Amino acid sequence: MSIFDKMKQGAAEAAKAAQQTMETARLKSQVALRQRDISRYKKEIGEAVFTAYMKDNITGSHDKAFQLCQQIVAAEGQITQLEGQIRRLKALKACSACGREADHQAHFCRDCGAAFPEESVLPPLQLEGQVHVLCGRCKAENPLDARRCTRCGSELASWQ
Repeated sequence: MSIFDKMKQGAAEAAKAAQQTMETARLKSQVALRQRDISRYKKEIGEAVFTAYMKDNITGSHDKAFQLCQQIVAAEGQITQLEGQIRRLKALKACSACGREADHQAHFCRDCGAAFPEESVLPPLQLEGQVHVLCGRCKAENPLDARRCTRCGSELASWQ
């Protein structure tokens, strides 16, 4: 491979990384907007209930509060979808037990040790230049801050 081919390949990889960063930022912006909507809906619920209370008609706020609660549930669902898109973009998955994000190759959560479903294990990603901790039991590479092995689930002795 010539020096120009290497430069072209490096530029292509940099462009892909920049595109991923931009898409992640766009998705995070949408999450922030949905979170603001939820805060606004909650405030409106409180105002509706208080206004009805002051008019001595607390049941009068039921329909408005119910409608706003449905909007909150919808916005939370959108946030969950957006966060899933961000994880897929970053080649991560979330632990169903503790919520911690883990590398797509992990079979076990590095925090709580819960097993990931077999179908959630994605093909391996090529990682370069990262420092890992080796599991004494199965010799798998784990992130530096992992408490448990992502492959076999055993506790890592080097974690403190």
